[in-house]
Amino acid sequence: QEVSGSIPLSSTKIQTLASAGVFAFPGLKKICEADKNPLIFIHIYPFVKLLINIRTFLVWGTCFAQLINIRSCGYHYVSSRNVLQIIMMLKINASAKKFLLALILSLISIPLARLLSPGMGIDDNNLYLAWLPLSVILSMLLLFGRHAVVPLFLAFALTNIWLLPLPFPQSLVLLVCQLFAPVLACEVLRWRLGPRWRFGLSNGHMGWRIFWACFFAPLMMKGAMYLAGHFLHFPVSVSGFFVPTSVMYSLVDIQSLISAALIFTLLFYYPLRMILNPRYASAFWRRHIRPAFARQQWLFTLNWIIALAFLLFILCAPFDSEYIAGYLVPVIFILFFLVINRFSYPLICLLWGICAFLLVAYNRNFLQGVNTEYALSFVLSVLISFTICMLHMSQIQGRSNRIKRKLHSQALQDPLTGLPNLRAFESYLENHPQASVCCLRMDNLEFLSRHYGMMMRVHCKRMVTQALQPLLGREERLFQLPGSELLLVLHGSETAARLSYIVDFLNSQTFCWQGDSLDLEFGAAWGVIEGEGEALHHTLGQLSWLSEQACAARRVLALNNSLATVSDNTTERVLQLSRVKKALAEGGLRLYAQPIVSESGDRYHEILARMVWDGKVITPDQFIPVIAQFNLSKRFDLLVVETLFRAMKDLPGERFSVNLMPFTLMQKESANKIIALFKQYEISPAMVVLEITEQQAFSSSEISMLNIRRLREYGCSIAIDDYGTGYANYERLKILEADIVKIDGCFVRDILTDRVDAMIVKSICELARVKNLTLVAEFVETEAQRDLLYKMGVDYLQGYLMGKPRPIEDMLAEQQA
Repeated sequence: QEVSGSIPLSSTKIQTLASAGVFAFPGLKKICEADKNPLIFIHIYPFVKLLINIRTFLVWGTCFAQLINIRSCGYHYVSSRNVLQIIMMLKINASAKKFLLALILSLISIPLARLLSPGMGIDDNNLYLAWLPLSVILSMLLLFGRHAVVPLFLAFALTNIWLLPLPFPQSLVLLVCQLFAPVLACEVLRWRLGPRWRFGLSNGHMGWRIFWACFFAPLMMKGAMYLAGHFLHFPVSVSGFFVPTSVMYSLVDIQSLISAALIFTLLFYYPLRMILNPRYASAFWRRHIRPAFARQQWLFTLNWIIALAFLLFILCAPFDSEYIAGYLVPVIFILFFLVINRFSYPLICLLWGICAFLLVAYNRNFLQGVNTEYALSFVLSVLISFTICMLHMSQIQGRSNRIKRKLHSQALQDPLTGLPNLRAFESYLENHPQASVCCLRMDNLEFLSRHYGMMMRVHCKRMVTQALQPLLGREERLFQLPGSELLLVLHGSETAARLSYIVDFLNSQTFCWQGDSLDLEFGAAWGVIEGEGEALHHTLGQLSWLSEQACAARRVLALNNSLATVSDNTTERVLQLSRVKKALAEGGLRLYAQPIVSESGDRYHEILARMVWDGKVITPDQFIPVIAQFNLSKRFDLLVVETLFRAMKDLPGERFSVNLMPFTLMQKESANKIIALFKQYEISPAMVVLEITEQQAFSSSEISMLNIRRLREYGCSIAIDDYGTGYANYERLKILEADIVKIDGCFVRDILTDRVDAMIVKSICELARVKNLTLVAEFVETEAQRDLLYKMGVDYLQGYLMGKPRPIEDMLAEQQA
């Protein structure tokens, strides 16, 4: 009862029948009769005994026998859907399954191709314009490879027996002539191109495929038939294919085979492949058809289809017109040349195959005036030549498109980390405008990369990406940022909680590089980005700054809650940098001089720098951090020295001290450039004291120490500024290479009331006296401080008591007066 209705045969039932080798003919008959959509019928007697006698094909032979027509029981029909369904459900080896599928498709396609093969009569001779069974042969070999040889042999044998009743020797020779040349051509292609010769038809080696499959195989096939006709006698009905009547008729026969192989092979290949694999049909739609109707070119595609359909309708119409034949045929070629750079190679091949078939099958207008074999040969030559040109141009265009896609993909990807870059991030935001963007910072990655190298940084980013992948959703992405940061895009409303968990998770992980465990610390900031272009990059800059603060605060910060603070800090810093650069470039530097006086009245002046921008004075506490952060120290110090030397030309006999910033002496050639300024302005080095910080004086940097030593050798006095606040101790004072020590004001301010400060200053004075160092005390504001410091042995004093800083222009004015 289960198999008597329209319910499809279950896999369990098929396995049972196949394993037992039992034929349920009454039930099978009911199944066949239940399918009211007959598509095919298959004869059993010519080959069922062959299949059953081969033990390895017992299973598929058993089930196949249920689907074929049994002559003694009458004809029963089954649908192709049921045939393929039963074959796919069989648990047999892959070779047998390919054999079955190839056999069924061959039995259907070959008679259909013979029926559809277009032809025409000239001088009482019936000629093929394209012998389509050759197209089927090549398409089956492309689909199944060597597994299609035996099915093609069986299918052609049955078709020849059915349509061409020949004696056995002639039938066998005809079968060899039909199949040997295409199979040999495909074997040569496999030998030359490798095991994957059947794949990537549009990607390369087109010349090899066209020569062997589309020229060598037809020529060899026709040559073999003429050779067989020379030794064997064939009936009059088919003798024209084996005995050449004239050179031109033979040429037309060969051209019909070439056109079938060249133009119509893919017309069978793609539909058969879609039947075998419905997923390929879906992929063909997505890759080749849907892009043709994309938003940018759907109007062009629609107009092109309308124009092509109109031309085909006129050319295939059942009336004759010399004007149509003479002027409209070239327009078909022009239409296909127009879409070479718009349509893909498979789509062009399929469309051209359909158009060419309609033109040669309904050829009253297309072949208008073609009355001789010479004219027909010319028309076929034009079709073949145009097809080769079109395929070649389409392949070149396809290769160009693939290169463009590859370059575009590379432009959106960081080559080292493999992560999408900022360009990809901008494209991503176009489709996800309200996503939460998180800036993930590895706080000490830059410091570690100085020791381990830059590839360690790349490795860490790869490891972080790999660790985060299980925590991300389908639409969530990581993007590469330069430096020590990554961009993370999250979706949903719990962004802060998820990001906090991610940061805690990463901080708990151990990342290694070449066997060493890396001490990485993570922090993050997040926000919803609105806008694009400059607004987008401005927001990313704010997120970067905020993530740096998050690392210090050990917590996740939200840009939405800190937007005003972030904007104020980042914007003010950038504006300050712009002001400093403009002041340096446009002469906005102003020098002030503060006196440093000894007990005997000897004095010199310390130079203090100010900047003027837009009429406003910028104090050192505003511009010095910017200069240090953006590596402008050397440029700034050299400008201060040069400005001072210009003024000293008009202040003969005056001594000055000038500060050098820490990063200036850490750069090569700094000392040489300062010495060059001494020589350029003819300033004696004895008239200038160069003040450096403790960090420079006690630095382990070889470059800094070489620069200091070079300046001392030239004759400059070196002063240690703000001594006692940082690196100084008695051991370092013992080995100090300097001429002047300036005691920091923090020890002078409370020297009258704080005994510790007084003892520190006294000890520094005693050690300096032993080292023959000159002592200068800063921040002296009262006479009591002055008297005590002179009594302790301090040589020079500096502070408001001695004099406030004043513009160096005032000194010039006094000198001139």
